[in-house]
Amino acid sequence: METTHALTRRERVILAHLALPLTLNEIAAALFVTRNTVKSQVRSIYQKLGVADRESALSAGRARGLVPADLGLPEVEQSRRRLVGVPAQTSIR
Repeated sequence: METTHALTRRERVILAHLALPLTLNEIAAALFVTRNTVKSQVRSIYQKLGVADRESALSAGRARGLVPADLGLPEVEQSRRRLVGVPAQTSIR
């Protein structure tokens, strides 16, 4: 029997974003909310999952089927660059 409180839809969205190589500021920008809103939601996620950090939250989320196991693959880095306007690395010759 599950003893933790269920995550809200928005908390599940935030949890999925935590699997990506994004800062809290980048997550906030992607979701059109403030960094403080994301921080509050992350705190709530940690409390509900009974964890203290991002990696533990992702582990618990994956174990409960809340985060796809393949989320966070290298191709996500390209999406991150588009989101925050970071150019792809180019070789200097």
